[in-house]
Amino acid sequence: MKKWWGKSVMAYVAEVLVGYGLLELLIYIIFPFWKAKSGDLALSVLVLTFASACLEKKRQFLLRTLFMAVLLMAPAFVGLLAKQPLPIAMQYRTIAFSLIFSGAFFFLQAMLPFRKIRIGISAVFYLIVFLLFLLPWGYFFASHSLLNASAVLAVFQTNPAEAKSYLVDFMPWQAWGIMAVLLAAYVFLLRQWRPSLLSMRTSLQNRWGIILIMFCIVLTSYSLYRTRDSFYKHLAWESQRGLQAYRDFSLYREARASSLKEDLSGINKGHSGVYVLVIGESQNRMHMSAYGYNQETTPWLDRMKNDSHTVFFTDARSCHTHTVPVLSYALTAKNQYDHRDLAKATTLIEAAKAAGYKTVWLSNQVRYGAWDTPTSAIASEADQQEWLNTHVGETTETAVYDGALADRLAEVKPSDKMLIVIHLMGNHGSYIDRYPQDFAVEKGPTAEYDNSILYNDYVVQHIYDTAKQMPNFQGMVYFADHADDVDRNIGHDASRFTQDMTRIPFYMIFSDDYMKDYPGAVRELRAHATSGFTNDLIYNTMLAVMGVVIPRDYEEQNDLTCPEYNNDKTRFRTLHGQQELD
Repeated sequence: MKKWWGKSVMAYVAEVLVGYGLLELLIYIIFPFWKAKSGDLALSVLVLTFASACLEKKRQFLLRTLFMAVLLMAPAFVGLLAKQPLPIAMQYRTIAFSLIFSGAFFFLQAMLPFRKIRIGISAVFYLIVFLLFLLPWGYFFASHSLLNASAVLAVFQTNPAEAKSYLVDFMPWQAWGIMAVLLAAYVFLLRQWRPSLLSMRTSLQNRWGIILIMFCIVLTSYSLYRTRDSFYKHLAWESQRGLQAYRDFSLYREARASSLKEDLSGINKGHSGVYVLVIGESQNRMHMSAYGYNQETTPWLDRMKNDSHTVFFTDARSCHTHTVPVLSYALTAKNQYDHRDLAKATTLIEAAKAAGYKTVWLSNQVRYGAWDTPTSAIASEADQQEWLNTHVGETTETAVYDGALADRLAEVKPSDKMLIVIHLMGNHGSYIDRYPQDFAVEKGPTAEYDNSILYNDYVVQHIYDTAKQMPNFQGMVYFADHADDVDRNIGHDASRFTQDMTRIPFYMIFSDDYMKDYPGAVRELRAHATSGFTNDLIYNTMLAVMGVVIPRDYEEQNDLTCPEYNNDKTRFRTLHGQQELD
C-alpha cells in the first residue's frame, strides 16, 4: 500500500473511523436521550477529518472552518439567550450543518485554481455568512427574541422606511454599538484572511488522492443533505409557506371570481343604507381614557360610549399582532375557529357587492409594500378606491394626516346601499409622525403614543360627524387591527408576544333609523358588549349588522347579533390560534 503523509491511506481511514465510533459511543453514554440525532454531529466531525486529510494547511483549514461555523451557529446561541432554545434535534442539525457547510466552502476553495475566482466566491460566501450571523443577532438585540417566520413575514409586508422606523423606535443604542464592533472585527479578520489556496496534499496523478477527494465530495454532499433540516431551512420553509398562502389568496381571487356566483348562492340583499367600517392601527385600548386610562386621550369617545346610539365592547382582542395576518382573517370568511382555506374565503367586499352594495375603500396606508398582501387584494375589489398615502411602496411617512380621510369621505357620493371601509394610519410607529403639533399635549414616558391616541379620537369623531350627514346613514363600526405594547416599549412583534398587544378598542354607533328598524340586532349587540371577541370575527359581525346572510358561510356562534353567539371566553385565541388569551 502506498504511503501518504508517513502512513498508509488505509491506516489513516481506519483511525478516522475508530474516532467516529468512539465519538458516537461517548455521546450515547453521556447523552442517551440525544442518541437519535448524535450521528449528525459525529458525521460533521468525520467530514472535516477527511477534508483536512486532503490539504497541506490542515490547521488553517480547521481554524477557518471553526470560526465560520461558530458564526453560523448564531441561532443556537441566540435561542439560549432569549430563553427560546431550539429543539434538541434542530440544535444538533444546525451545529452540524454549520460545520459541514463551512468546511465544504474551504474545501472547494482549495480546489479553485484562479485567484480572481477564489476572491469572487469568497466574497459571496463571507457576505452570506455575515448576513446569517447578523440577522438572528440583530433581531435579538432589537426584540430579545429568536428570529422566526412571523418576523420574516412582517418584513415582506413592510417597506424599508417602516423597518427603519421600527429599528429606531425599538432597537437600543447599545445594540447599534455592538453590531458596529462585530462588523469591524469581521472585516478585520477577513483582511487577514485574504483568499488563498489551501493546497491539496496530493496530485491528480495519485489514484488514492483522487479517490479520497471524490469520497470527500460525496460524503460532504450527503452530509449537507442529511443535516439540511436545520434552523435555516425551518425558518425559510415556514416563511415561504406563509408567503405562499398570501400569494395564493391574491392569485385565487381571479379564479374565485368565476365561481363566486355559485359560492354566494342564496345570499340575501341585506339592509339598505350607508354603513361605515373604520379600521384603526396599532391602538392599545389601555391607553384610551374611554377604557379607564388615567389621561384624557379620548375625550370624544368618553362622551359617546354612554350615548344611547353606541354599543361599546369591553373585551375585544386581536387575532394576531401584525396587520396583514389580522386583516386577512378580519375581512374574509376565514377565522381561527374554522378550517376554511384562506385562499378560497369570501371577502367582505365580495359579499357586500354580491348583496348589491356599492363599495368604497379609503386608506392612508401604503397600497403596496414589499409584498402584494391580501389587504391590498381585498381593497382592489372595491368599486371606488382612494389611497391618500402618495409614498406608495416607498415609505410609511404620510403626505397627509388621517384627518384628510374625513375630508375625502365628505366627497363620496352616497348610494342607497353602500359599504365604506376606511383604513387609518392610526397609531403606527413612529408615533410622533402620526399627529400635528397641535395635539402634542400629553406628558410622560408614553407621551408620543398618547398624543397619537388623542389625534385618532379627533379623526374618528370627524369621520363619524361626516358620515352621519349622509342620506340614509345607518351606522359606523370601529376596531383596531392590533395594539402596541407601549409600556414595555416592544411594539407588536409576535415573537415577543404579550397580552397587551391584543387589547384593542371596538365599538359601534348606530342611527335612530337603524335602532328603530332593527331593535333585535341592537339588543343582542348590547347583550354581548362584555363578551369575549376576537377581530377575525369582524367579517361575520359586519355582515350581520348589514343584514347580509351567506348560507354557506354563516356561523351563528360567531355572530354578535345572534342569541346563539358563543361567549365562552376560554375559546378565544390569538396568533392565528397558537396562543391562548388571558
